[in-house]
Formats: sequence, C-alpha cells, structure tokens
Amino acid sequence: MKLYDNVIAHTREVLAESSCKSYELSETGSWKDVGNSEFIMLRDAALEIGGSGLPSVNYTCVTTSGEVTGDEVLVYGKDIASLSGATAFARIVILETEDLEEDKDQEKAFQTIRNLEFVRYHVFPAGYMVRVSAKSNQEQVRISRKALKAGISFAKVGGLYIRKYKALPEVRHVRVIFITEKELVEKLMENADKVDSITRTLTHILDGMPTDCGHCSMKKLCDEVEGMKELHLGKRKTEGKNEAGI
Repeated sequence: MKLYDNVIAHTREVLAESSCKSYELSETGSWKDVGNSEFIMLRDAALEIGGSGLPSVNYTCVTTSGEVTGDEVLVYGKDIASLSGATAFARIVILETEDLEEDKDQEKAFQTIRNLEFVRYHVFPAGYMVRVSAKSNQEQVRISRKALKAGISFAKVGGLYIRKYKALPEVRHVRVIFITEKELVEKLMENADKVDSITRTLTHILDGMPTDCGHCSMKKLCDEVEGMKELHLGKRKTEGKNEAGI
C-alpha cells in the first residue's frame, strides 16, 4: 500500500523542522475510555483546542512501507497541561498494516481503509470531547477541568487511540502525532485534502472510472500518487477478464 506514502513523506519532512516528545505505548499509561461521546459543558471546560478560528486538521494514512516500526505517540509543541487559551491543533495517525493486496482484492482493501478511518470516531477518552468536521477535516477538542486535574496528556489520549487501532487484525503498528504549534499545523493542512482525494479516487475506481486516462478528471492525482494508476489499470484488467468470462 503506497497510495498515501507521498503524504507521509511530506508530513515527515515538515515535522523534521521541529523537535518533539516521544512516548512508546508502554509509557502512555492508562486513561479511561468512557465508551460513548461525552458532552462537556463550557462551564466545566478547562481548555478548548483547535477552535476559535485557529488552524486545525486531522488525517489518517495507511502504509506497508515499514515507516512505522513501533507503537508511539509524538507530541510537537505544548502538551495539554501547559496549554492556555486558544491553540492550533492537529492529530495525525500513520498506520503500518499488513499487505492489503489491493492488486488482488481491491474491494476488500478499500473496505479495510474505510474501517481504519472510522476508528477515530470510536475513541472516547474521559474528559476529552472531540468534535470532528469531516467536510473541513478540522478537529476541535474540549477538555474538562476534572480531566486536567487528573493529569490527562496527549500521551495518555494517544495510547487509547493506539489500542483501539491495534484491536483490528490488519494493524501492525501505530504512530499518533499531536501538534499544537500553529506554523506546523498550517503547513500540514493541505495533506488532509490530499488524503481525501486519494480515498475519493479509490471510490471512483471501484465504481468504474473512465478507461481513457486522457479524459479522466482524476488523471493528475493518479500521476502524482504512487500506485494509484496501477490500481486503476488493475481494475480495468479485472473487468476485462470478467467480461470475457474468465
């Protein structure tokens, strides 16, 4: 699975400009998952991050390239306990998975990607209310006073995300990245649109795209994304065999 590797490479390139704190899964401790979305009223909130017109973004990339060799949480910028006032925010997840063999079973590979994408909607850290805009790829978080007093941190929240992803058999390793540096968030915002474009193109491929690349609206993306054109051509070959009754 190389479709998202260019986005991963750009993310790595941007983040190389700054230092971070790194936590292995064993260092994230345990933080309660309440099992359902928790509504935190404004009067009970200690912090709100990713809102107030400041840049905010989240995206998830899947790879089999060996990019992620262990389970870890990376924090760029201030951690929760050090934040005050409005703050830019990004949460990025890079998943190292088993070979999805998209050239052999494209529908299964695509469904696996969608299942991995939906995991983010099923993580409910206590005292950590997430509001996600699928349309704008923004993520806003409201943190309760109680959670802040109890010592909530990005490492603890990230540990919950890692464990949730690793409950899926396809996932080998998980890297969860939290960013509160405005400049870094701004540089990474365009990546979310690219991830969305790749996923939408996968949908179009499976639904049946034009076979003439010269007249296809997705040609530019296919030219830029490694593996996309091969996936499209593989779909055409499969359709040809089916039409021939093979």
